[in-house]
Amino acid sequence: MSSRTVTPTTTTTTASSPALRGLHGAAVVRIGFGVLWAVDATFKWLPGFIHGQTLGDELGKAAEVQTPVIHQWLSMWHSIGTSSPTAFAVGTAVVETLIALGLIFGAFSNLVFVGSAIFSFGIWSSAEGFHLPWKSGMTDLGPSVGYIFASLALAYAFAGATWSVDGKLRPKLGKYGWLSSRSPEEIPTAI
Repeated sequence: MSSRTVTPTTTTTTASSPALRGLHGAAVVRIGFGVLWAVDATFKWLPGFIHGQTLGDELGKAAEVQTPVIHQWLSMWHSIGTSSPTAFAVGTAVVETLIALGLIFGAFSNLVFVGSAIFSFGIWSSAEGFHLPWKSGMTDLGPSVGYIFASLALAYAFAGATWSVDGKLRPKLGKYGWLSSRSPEEIPTAI
């Protein structure tokens, strides 16, 4: 018997390939996630939040948490948010709206995926206060933790590769093309 080495090959995604169907599935999840962010953003544009009336409560977890570093972190965000509540609220509403639009339309996908993960961590570590204090009877760690992992999973799945404006946008961005997702033809698939 002869010994033969088989080397893996890569192909590009074709119109009927299973890989393209997977990219379409990822795009559906991206768009759905964008709609979820749009609902969140809509709540942020409501008068109670936009005029800063609810910020004291939403950023007021510091009193419940006694761990020094975390207490100081939560106190800092409470001070920032309540020092200029309308500006903080409008900034939050704008960021969430931009994330929603970026996800729904698939614009600057790589930037939006990483940015939404970072922003979600910011929400989890400030408004949700790491969901502390952890106590008996808890059932979850807060919704923003899921947003972090969903954003990173969408980036890993190239969810901006199809049904997005990134295909038109990326070539025009030159050296900043990395901010947008690759097109299906640029994504190698192993056979």
